[in-house]
Amino acid sequence: MAKQNWGENVHSKTASETVYAMLHRNIINLNLIPGTVMSEKDISEKMNVSRTPVREAFIRLSNEALVTVVPQKGSFVSKINLARVKEERFLRESLENSVLYDLIMHHEKLKMYDLYENVEEQEVALSKGETTRFIELDDEFHSMLFRKADKSMCYNVIMSFSSHYRRVRYLSMSVSGVSISNLKHHQEMLELIKARNLEKAVTVMKIHLRKLDIEKDVIYQKYSDYFEDSGSLDLVDEKELFQDLNR
Repeated sequence: MAKQNWGENVHSKTASETVYAMLHRNIINLNLIPGTVMSEKDISEKMNVSRTPVREAFIRLSNEALVTVVPQKGSFVSKINLARVKEERFLRESLENSVLYDLIMHHEKLKMYDLYENVEEQEVALSKGETTRFIELDDEFHSMLFRKADKSMCYNVIMSFSSHYRRVRYLSMSVSGVSISNLKHHQEMLELIKARNLEKAVTVMKIHLRKLDIEKDVIYQKYSDYFEDSGSLDLVDEKELFQDLNR
């Protein structure tokens, strides 16, 4: 019987995970902007690791369409692809609406105090101009909805397949009034969930997730170098959605 070796490659795997997590976080929050050259040598020296874990991290990021490897030229932070943003948003909206249905129709004794606390923290972060903290709380708000519906795995799927959508979200924070709009949507959703008003809750969620199309032109004009293309997301106009709220 072969001797078991529980310690084999543990350090290497830990280093690879650490490098991946660091690069992934900095690409998503745009500390590493689209088009940035990614040097294995520079990153390995900065993080005091060998090139192997850096190379492994590059492969994972490439599989997630966050790093583009160009033969004979090198590796670069992938530019944002609007077609992918549209598909990632579709995935998120489909699952988010299903979770709302589940919460409102099948969870009569839903405890919501932590959701209200989260929204209060969002308001504080917004008042202090803490954009990164606000986005973290925004993500946590949606994560809590999934957990309360016992659908945490579905939220993990969203987070695994929303890298381009999430980068546009960060860019959208440069558009005036976006953060306040997000906060109001969260507040409205809580009241509609509490009132068990599924139709309007779903409408607010659609507005919340689709408003990137309304902001897209301003974002693209300001950050055109970050994008592969300038195609439309082809989403429903916010005014049309608000008509449903007023019926």
